[in-house]
Amino acid sequence: MVAPRIQALAGKTSLTAMNYKIIAAFLVITSIPTPVHAAENTDVCSQKPVVMVVDGVTDDRKQMAVYGQALKASGLHQNAGSYYLNDPRPLRILEGNRNQNHVTLLINFPSECAALEFWKSPIYNQKIRPLRKGAGDYTVELYRLLE
Repeated sequence: MVAPRIQALAGKTSLTAMNYKIIAAFLVITSIPTPVHAAENTDVCSQKPVVMVVDGVTDDRKQMAVYGQALKASGLHQNAGSYYLNDPRPLRILEGNRNQNHVTLLINFPSECAALEFWKSPIYNQKIRPLRKGAGDYTVELYRLLE
């Protein structure tokens, strides 16, 4: 399959042996299937437990309190079987410097599927998530647990 592609190129340009080898290597490398990045592969999820990490800086604590109350009242975490693992404010900083409003929240989910169901739920996206708009800048990631 790679050879016909190189021959097609060779017919259009004059290739030296070195160019031919470089193009062959490139075509072989680019034709090797690579794993899809997890964030891009939305059709498949694992039943293994994950931790959602919410990390960032809170700019409006009052608005985040409104968000937190709405999230609790929604029952989404209870329905997903998820729960918080920590207080988001550090007990003690052992190394480095952090903004005093920096938070890191760990949320345990029974599976990646449960976490994605929570994250993509219409209730969360239409009613709850908009409540934290402008209240802070956060990164939200999922991590597999080590076995």
